[in-house]
Amino acid sequence: MPVGYVIGTSTVQETTVLLLEDLRVGQYVTIEGDNKILGLITSVTSNSPILDDSTIDTQIVKEMIEKKIEIPRYAKAKVKLLCRLNDLLLPDFPPLPGSPVRLANDEELQRIFSDGEIEIGKLIGREVKVRIKVNALFRHLAVLASTGAGKSNTVAVLSSRLAEKEITSLIFDYHGEYYNSDIRKLNVILPKINPKYLTASEFATLLGIRENAVIQYRVIRKAFREFVSKVEEELKDGSVDFEKLNSVFSSLLKEKVEEVAKKEGNKKSTDEVLNKIEDFIDRYGEIIDFSVGDAIGRLRKGYVNVVNLSSLDEDAIDAVVSHYLRRILDARKENRTRGKGGLTFPVITVIEEAHVLLSKDTDTLTKYWASRIAREGRKFGVGLVIVSQRPKGIDENILSQMTNKIILKMVEPTDKKYVLEASDNLSEDIADSLSSLDVGEAVIIGNVVRIPTVAKIDKFEGKLGGSDPDFFEGGGDDYSDMLSWGV
Repeated sequence: MPVGYVIGTSTVQETTVLLLEDLRVGQYVTIEGDNKILGLITSVTSNSPILDDSTIDTQIVKEMIEKKIEIPRYAKAKVKLLCRLNDLLLPDFPPLPGSPVRLANDEELQRIFSDGEIEIGKLIGREVKVRIKVNALFRHLAVLASTGAGKSNTVAVLSSRLAEKEITSLIFDYHGEYYNSDIRKLNVILPKINPKYLTASEFATLLGIRENAVIQYRVIRKAFREFVSKVEEELKDGSVDFEKLNSVFSSLLKEKVEEVAKKEGNKKSTDEVLNKIEDFIDRYGEIIDFSVGDAIGRLRKGYVNVVNLSSLDEDAIDAVVSHYLRRILDARKENRTRGKGGLTFPVITVIEEAHVLLSKDTDTLTKYWASRIAREGRKFGVGLVIVSQRPKGIDENILSQMTNKIILKMVEPTDKKYVLEASDNLSEDIADSLSSLDVGEAVIIGNVVRIPTVAKIDKFEGKLGGSDPDFFEGGGDDYSDMLSWGV
C-alpha cells in the first residue's frame, strides 16, 4: 500500500515524496517502477498551501482555528536513493514523478542488512536485525556522538558480541565505565607497565628527551639498557624483591646514568637527565611495576579485555595506552612474518576519549602508535576503534582512516561538518539527519554494512558505568540534602 508518491524533479541520488502517512527520518522505503529502488528518508517537512511561509496575518490564522475551518496540509520527505533492489547496484535512472512509494518489506531489508556476523541492533521501527561484518572492523571504526547519545552502550554491545564469537577486544577504559560492568567474558587488567618491556627510545620519550637532545638521549638510552640487563640477570637468579625494586627504581637508574655520564663527560646534560627521571617518577610512579608480565601476555583470547585507566592522569594514560598499542602491533607483526611466536590471535583495540589521546593539536605517544595501526593494522590483524563526543578535536589523518563509522545523535554543526569532510562514504544529506536521531539511534557507514544503515543499537543488558547518575536513587534523605544545598 502506498505511503506516498514521487513528485518534482528527481536525480539518481535523491527524490522528493509527497506523503500520505506520517513517516520519520531513518525509515526505509521502496519506490516502485521498472527497477524497484530502496530509499532512506533523510528529512520530513510539513506545510499548507494557504498557511505557507508568506503568511504574516496572525488574526486570519486565529479566526480559521476558532471557526474550525479545515486547513489543507501536506507533508513531504527527502529520500536518498540507495540501490536497486534487483541487483543492489546504484540507480542509473531517476524515479519518475507519480511513482508509488511504500515502506520496504522485511524480506527486502533482511537481504541487505542481516548478512553480517555480529548483530548490533535493529532498523528503526522494524524488527529487522542489523548485522555487521567482522573482518571489516580491521579497516577500523569510529564511534562518534554527542554526550549521552549512547557511545558507551554501543561499545559494550559491540565488544560483548565480538566475545561471543571468540574475537578478542581490548578497551582502554578512560573513565572506568567497563571494568566493573556486567560484560560476561570480562578480563580486567591493571594499568601497569614493566619497564623491562619498554624500549630504550620509548623510555627516553616518556622522560621527555627527544633525539635532537643528542647527549641526553645517548646517556639515557645506554643507562636504561644497562639497567634492564642487570634486572634480567637478577630475574634469572630468582633473587629479585619486586616491591623493593619498584621503590628503588629511580635511584638505581640514576646511578647508571651517572656511571654512563662519567664516560660522556657532560655534567650539565647529566643533571638534566637526572631531573627528568625524578619528574618521570612523579608522573608515572604508580604505573611502574616490575612484577607484571608483558602486556600481550595479559590479554585473554576471546574476551573483552579492559584496562582501567580511571585513576591515572593524562600523561600516565598516554604511557599505558601507547605501550599496549606498540606491543600488540609488534607482536602481531612477529607472528605474521615468522608464522609463530608473538601474539597468536587478532585484537580489536578501543580508544575512549579519542579527542584527548589523538588530538589534532597535541602530539602524544598514543597518537603515533594509533596512526601506525590505522595504516598497517589491517595487514596484521589489529583493529582500531576510536570513540569520541568531540570529533572535531581528533587528528584528521586518523579519523579519515576510520573506514567505518557508527555515528549516533550529533547536534554540533562544526562536528558534523568535520566528520563529513573526513568521510568518503558519508553524504551531506545523511550528515544533516544526525541531529534528528534519538538516543541510541545511529547511522552506520563503511564496509561493515552494504549500504548506509540507520539502526537502533541494542541496549546493553546489565550494569555499565557510562549511564547518567540517578539523583533520586538512595531515598528521600539524599534528595532533601541536595535541596538544602540549592542543587
